[in-house]
Amino acid sequence: MIKGDTEFLEARSERECAFYTDYLLSNIRSASLKNLRGNTHAERVKKLNEELDNLVQRNRAPKNFATQMRSAFRATQLPSSYFRWIDKKDERLCNWIWCYLKSYTKKREANQEQGAIQKNTYLLLSEKAFSTERDNVSDRLVDILNAFYDGEADAQQQQDLLEDLKAKWQDIRFNETIIQWLEDNNPTQWAWAWSYLQNITQRPLEQAWIPTSNTEKKAAVIATIDLSDNVDRKALVIDKMKKAWSQKKFREKSSGKKPYSISMTLNTKQKLNALAEEKNMKINEMIEYLVRNEYKKRDSDE
Repeated sequence: MIKGDTEFLEARSERECAFYTDYLLSNIRSASLKNLRGNTHAERVKKLNEELDNLVQRNRAPKNFATQMRSAFRATQLPSSYFRWIDKKDERLCNWIWCYLKSYTKKREANQEQGAIQKNTYLLLSEKAFSTERDNVSDRLVDILNAFYDGEADAQQQQDLLEDLKAKWQDIRFNETIIQWLEDNNPTQWAWAWSYLQNITQRPLEQAWIPTSNTEKKAAVIATIDLSDNVDRKALVIDKMKKAWSQKKFREKSSGKKPYSISMTLNTKQKLNALAEEKNMKINEMIEYLVRNEYKKRDSDE
């Protein structure tokens, strides 16, 4: 942000704001601590920028001092090499970390009231990083990095959290039961599995996210299973889901029916619903009824 000839700072965390305050006081003799005090984060950032602007206007600080301060702060951040093991090509890993970290933001307010932040350093990560729903791995990886870099955890705490995540992931990655069960190129199964997980009423698993496509439904099913830290509960859910799917396929095979996907306009769908309601039929029964009647007309015309 630039106002006039002076560059202005944006501090995404109290940690960043505190660094800028200390840096300014340590490097510019004319800087005044009393001018930097504020009751809220926004007020402290505002005071910081006002003091910096005042120093620049009085030629007590260089015009590019804000750039220097930002560079100095970036130098204190944990090096990017520590995050390389979180490979965006590993969709399962990225989705699990994103969901796992996001789950803490939901508990943040309650944990603050209980004074638990110092006991659980995951709560020091930035909750703002997960304020937007994502539908791809690349965006989720950016959120993960922002959670660390824009949060209150210092470099050592970030490093410790990454090591903890890595250890937790080792316990998860080798359980591939759900991976092996989900079939390649079978979006019908993926959508069914997602729906099955949503309909669990007793001890439901924590929802990973709300998927917007069949491919995302497959990823969300895997992430939802991975998020569960109860090994026995996880195994039971997968076993029941597999049995329910087998029973569904058996019933469809026995009835000689197979699922098909067709596209239609909203107007056509509304008309189809009205016809089915008039005949007291299900949608699939109504479609079969219409097709049979049209086919009979074709035979009679011949």
